[in-house]
Amino acid sequence: MKTPLRYLVTLALLGLALQKTIAQCSVSNILIQNIVQVGTQTSGSCTATFDLSFSMENNNGNKFIFLHGWAESAYPDFFNCVDGLPSHNETIQPPTATTLASAFLNIGIDNSGATPVLLTSYPPDPTVNLNSVGSVTVTVLPDGSSFFVLTGVTATFPADCNTPFIMALDFWSSQAAQAQAAQCVSCHRLYAINYLSAGVGALANCASLTFSATLVNQSGATLNGYYLVYADVNGDGHLALSVDALIVDTTQFSITGASTVVTGSIPAANINQDLILVATITTGVAAGGTVVILIPSTLCAPLPVTFKSFNATRVSRANVALRWETASEVNNSGFAVQRNMGAGAWDLVAFIPTQAADGNSSVPFTYTFTDVANSSKGITQYRIKQVDIDGRAKFSEIRAVRGYEQSGKIIVYPNPSTNGRVNVVFDDAEGTRDVMLMDLSGRMVKQWKGVTGNLLQIDNLGQGMYSLKVINRDSGVQTVEKIVVSNR
Repeated sequence: MKTPLRYLVTLALLGLALQKTIAQCSVSNILIQNIVQVGTQTSGSCTATFDLSFSMENNNGNKFIFLHGWAESAYPDFFNCVDGLPSHNETIQPPTATTLASAFLNIGIDNSGATPVLLTSYPPDPTVNLNSVGSVTVTVLPDGSSFFVLTGVTATFPADCNTPFIMALDFWSSQAAQAQAAQCVSCHRLYAINYLSAGVGALANCASLTFSATLVNQSGATLNGYYLVYADVNGDGHLALSVDALIVDTTQFSITGASTVVTGSIPAANINQDLILVATITTGVAAGGTVVILIPSTLCAPLPVTFKSFNATRVSRANVALRWETASEVNNSGFAVQRNMGAGAWDLVAFIPTQAADGNSSVPFTYTFTDVANSSKGITQYRIKQVDIDGRAKFSEIRAVRGYEQSGKIIVYPNPSTNGRVNVVFDDAEGTRDVMLMDLSGRMVKQWKGVTGNLLQIDNLGQGMYSLKVINRDSGVQTVEKIVVSNR
């Protein structure tokens, strides 16, 4: 009988940059989930099927992609790793059967075509057996990286089911014919598996807009760490940092006993969306061990209004014109216009009643309002809070306007940032832009294509200095701004 295993999770492999013949390589968001035991288990091992996903930065060395996994005690250190990178810069020959004899995970992907194809043999050494995998898909994320999802992977883990152990992973990719050279390597990444697991009963309650989940301590010792919670915006059940919305930022936990319950609130904008909780251990031999909990949402009736558009434009020293359009309305009472003038608090400016008879309409309506009391010299943010007849509410996207005396250029605020989050206000609400964020080494950290509107919010930036490059597709004009993140 098949028994669900607790999630095994790895979430890391960030910021890798190999030199000379070794191409720039960055892998992140690694996750093993949906694990189910299969067959008859023997002592000291656990055979299971699972799904595996990861993000990989695009570069010319990703024609073939390979993943190998070992118990940490059996790791061969083939690439002579130092801080996750090979210690030599010359062309690297790939591992063969001798090196991979104790690996429990060997997967190969042909990424040379429009869609990825699973390899059934290992080109560098046909005597190496690859794990069985049901399917592979890839999605290009807004930051330009590729998000791979492998479903139906079968492997025999070198430990009893549900027993904590430490594993090591190597990723490498090649652009050489038959993958006879490794151009991109990320190696000797240690992960604590099954020290922390997910308890039963996780739930996102759409009626109360609250969630709860249980973290289970399987180590027998105190576990310290932190967790973050994301809304699964694209509904694929996999964490994609460039797509899914962060709704609970870094929150510390300490488990001295068997388990602890974590709770929180859900933004109205993320109603009916499943949540993904990522908990990471930070102390002891299990440091870096991670569990990802999928928190299923109950389903409530859709919120009553669908926004088609929302724009805010300064028209004079003291006046800001707002315009929004709805596609349909159900049980709608009206719209509260709110603004934030930099103090962090949202103030009510006005309430605009619905134009729909009895609050219901299947045809579009256009609403306008002029804020005649905004003479701020700084950035002002506006949003629309739609309120239904029963008191439930949802928010529009945020729009930003400049102060009357601010020149027509790109504005980044706060800058410096102390929490890894900045807002970018473009010089014009019209037009389409491509935006790239680079670190000091020139490595692309994030990328957005086809940005419209005048506001872009950037989250989860680590401490350091960045360059933001904005290209206007219509005019071809390029603008570069510096961003500083400090004391995070």
